[in-house]
Amino acid sequence: MLKQADFVNRLVSTLDDAEIAERYQAGDPLVVQQIQGYAAYLALLAQEIDVATIEPFIKTRDRSILADATNKGILPVATPCQHTLEVINNAANSITLSQGRVIEDSQGGRPWRLMTSVTVAAGQTGDVLVEQSELREVTYSVPLSEPFHRTPVLLSEGLFLAGLNVRDTESTPNTYRHAPRWMNAAPLEYAVTITTDSLRRVIVEFGDDARVGRTVQTAQNFVFQLIECYGAVDTPRLKDAALVDVLTIDEQRVRVRFKQGGLVRAGADPLSVAQLRLLASYPALYDENAVFLGNFDYLARQKFMTRTDYLAVWNETVQERAYGVDISDINRLHLATVAKNPAEQATIQTDIQQLISRADSLYDGRVKVRAVVERPYQLIVTGRLAAVHDIDTVAAQIRGLLTGKYGKGTIAASRWMPDGINSQEISTLLRTSIQAFQDRISDFVVSSENLALNPVKPHEWLYLTNGSISVVLTRTADTGGSLWTL
Repeated sequence: MLKQADFVNRLVSTLDDAEIAERYQAGDPLVVQQIQGYAAYLALLAQEIDVATIEPFIKTRDRSILADATNKGILPVATPCQHTLEVINNAANSITLSQGRVIEDSQGGRPWRLMTSVTVAAGQTGDVLVEQSELREVTYSVPLSEPFHRTPVLLSEGLFLAGLNVRDTESTPNTYRHAPRWMNAAPLEYAVTITTDSLRRVIVEFGDDARVGRTVQTAQNFVFQLIECYGAVDTPRLKDAALVDVLTIDEQRVRVRFKQGGLVRAGADPLSVAQLRLLASYPALYDENAVFLGNFDYLARQKFMTRTDYLAVWNETVQERAYGVDISDINRLHLATVAKNPAEQATIQTDIQQLISRADSLYDGRVKVRAVVERPYQLIVTGRLAAVHDIDTVAAQIRGLLTGKYGKGTIAASRWMPDGINSQEISTLLRTSIQAFQDRISDFVVSSENLALNPVKPHEWLYLTNGSISVVLTRTADTGGSLWTL
């Protein structure tokens, strides 16, 4: 929301009369007071408009969605890509590349770090895991001692945050652990919380000795260790690479390249506004910790939505209702997911299981994986069109619009929908996006399959296809009469 100072700057920038502009610069109260009065009025009006447009239930505006993500502590964190690298030693001696050495790919000049050390004998080829990320340290000096001191973390241009560690500069450095929303943090504990704002800037917040964490002192120094990455990487184009620094003569004869089929983990950008819109529909009480009745779907979706096309986590209550009673399901969670990259399907399943066990140790080793079954959703759109519209064109527009919104691989179809796709949402989408349905003659009705006879189970991936959408369009009864209406 624009503040009064913003309106003052806008009003001053519109002064095209040189004399009035000079009087404002000179501080003439007649001009200054008028501009400030207009700015104050506009600022108050903007506040009233903002309050009137608050979305307490269904959040659709980008601003409301970003505010919700800020309140829930959803950080703009990316996932760095990991790949297997081949090290070809053409030298006469064995060479060793230590952990942390940096290479650059020949496609985008992106830096990759070696995650482990590798020793390759002369004339041999060795494999090593690399990650597309950069490690950078920033020193921060506290300007003022205060409870819950906050400071922004500036990222490198074009890079996303992938990890952040905080430590002090004592003779024996103390590492500050990340306590999301200060959950389970004790007074005087070495802990920080990491938040964000509506501009998606990363902010480190220290604590208060009397409540949680520790109060920082004036001139106290900290080191922020940042891991930054480019997020999503076009892995099929990864071919050759090169060492950034050549330290020995033998390393001049070393060739490095990305191993074909060696993708370990696909990179992913931070959650987009469209993905945050889905997370905004969850109650605010869900976070990284154990939640009521073991509903960990929100937690898994927050961490892995960017790397999966479908994801569902459900507890034993839902399991019994959908599949029947089984003694082996007691105190168990169930998982069904489809990775965007089939090569990391097993890795993502294991990572989600570990994520849930960290949130609640009760489910350590107690998350069952179920195979996903695709289920195209049967939808019927019956409508009447005025004579000025072509039926085949409108039918193609309907199918293209619906599959683009609810088709395979879309965000809307990435979750379990026990009640099917909301017919009201489909109707609103067709009414606002299909021009043929925006006159006073044309009309349509949306109907779907009867889910009472065949309920949607959590492992069933529901989405729309061109074949599952039936479009029945006819001409209106007044065809042949007047083609224009008021």
